[in-house]
Amino acid sequence: MIQFFYAITFDWSNPKFIVPLVFVAIGFAIFLFVLKISFDSFQLKRKGIKTNGRVVGFKDVGSDRYGKKSKALLIRVEVDSKVWEFQSLIYWVVPPFSIGAIVQVLYLDTNSEIPTSRLDNWEELFADSILLGAIGTVLLVLGSLLLYNFNPSVSFIFLDS
Repeated sequence: MIQFFYAITFDWSNPKFIVPLVFVAIGFAIFLFVLKISFDSFQLKRKGIKTNGRVVGFKDVGSDRYGKKSKALLIRVEVDSKVWEFQSLIYWVVPPFSIGAIVQVLYLDTNSEIPTSRLDNWEELFADSILLGAIGTVLLVLGSLLLYNFNPSVSFIFLDS
């Protein structure tokens, strides 16, 4: 079995081999990032402290192809003598809250100046993980299938019409 792996030689300059490896590498890197942000979200959900925050404004974060502006919430939290503001990770064309609205917030007091803070809903906590996980899965599956079917003797054929 070990001799089999020693007998394999690959032409590293062959793009038919490099492209699937890049897909797999990027997919794997995305999965590592997804694990990190999922772990952070689970920690915040499990150990975070629930409190109320107040929407104090909106921040324009871009626009779609039709020119509609997307807005993120700016939320102010006051706990004891500590006051901080943070921006929501998700954004809307028409925000679901108006200025002055009270929203549920999770925060984890760390040694930093501003505690780790997010809205207390599943979209804010896990939507990035779900989306990036789907992209990573597609890249891993596609790259793995291309590597599984890799045949260095097959060449591209261009047909002239």
